[in-house]
Amino acid sequence: MRILHVTDCYHGGVATAVDQYARLTPEQEHLLLSNNARGADAPVPRTPGVFAVDEELPASPVDAVRAVRAAVRRYRPDLVHAHSSFAGAYARVAAVLDRVTPGRAAVPVVYTPHSFAFERADIPAWKQAVFRGMEKALFPFTSVGAPCADREGELMADLSRGVPGTVPVIVVPNVLLDDHPATPGSWAPTDPPTVGVVSRVTPQRDPAFFIETARLIREQRPDTRFVWIGDGDGKDATLTDLLADADIDVTGWLSGDELRDRIAGLSLVIHTARWDGFPMAVLEVRRIGVPLLVRDIPALRECPASARFSTPEDAAAKAVRILDEHADPAPWDGLDQAHAPERQRARLSEAYALAVR
Repeated sequence: MRILHVTDCYHGGVATAVDQYARLTPEQEHLLLSNNARGADAPVPRTPGVFAVDEELPASPVDAVRAVRAAVRRYRPDLVHAHSSFAGAYARVAAVLDRVTPGRAAVPVVYTPHSFAFERADIPAWKQAVFRGMEKALFPFTSVGAPCADREGELMADLSRGVPGTVPVIVVPNVLLDDHPATPGSWAPTDPPTVGVVSRVTPQRDPAFFIETARLIREQRPDTRFVWIGDGDGKDATLTDLLADADIDVTGWLSGDELRDRIAGLSLVIHTARWDGFPMAVLEVRRIGVPLLVRDIPALRECPASARFSTPEDAAAKAVRILDEHADPAPWDGLDQAHAPERQRARLSEAYALAVR
């Protein structure tokens, strides 16, 4: 098959996921139409030879839909795999327009949201409702839903209620490939202890939550240092300034080797996201072996209950225990097995076969 991947956020975990989908199914031909319209960081380097075609997706929604239609007409893919809410809209609107245009045929669309836009907790309720309404309206034009985690699959199943037809949903779990450069078990914490977040500095990651958690940890472990490994989106420095004012070091964007070295030197990682799909950062931290705590949000309920927190007080109490014991007490084996490469490959192949069928 020839598969056209479309995304408007080719950075971070989405870029890793798209690259891995293509590398896990080398028997298919993969094409990429992408941009990073919502970020200001440098373009993500491509793995050589993975994508037969690599073109820029326009930032304008109207132009993006036109670009998807043009790519479908030019390259004649067997299916389009859309990644992210906006790219999902572009691909499905393009398919609908092709369906009603004489002489054009719509190709199947496989859709992976990598976190639905209507899950955002930093927008008003009316905007959440608009995004959800758009998803529900477009869902019948999805050939196969391919969510990246169980929670995203549940949301897709909910979208299908009351709409015409049946859209199959196959969870394609996020994974790290065996040749991922993060070295398994390379955890080597520094002294004094350092607690960190690994993420872009955005409202989604809730810097204020981390600031309060750090304050509470300092009350019991004043020797602890705090770091945010990442940077802002280049548009608003307010959140990074808040972290700096709280004596939390913001590293800025690091190269791959620098990033992994900094993570390996942490005593603990705290994932503070207010909503999510299923973050690659969690899998990278697990691979390196750093103790990990995650926020108790629906997307992360696959993680062990003992590793989840709901308030800064809860996070701080669990963090202090880990710092005192120098070990992660949570049982992570179940999550590690659920997010294994062979499982992703099998599910992805199933989704693609079902879409073209």
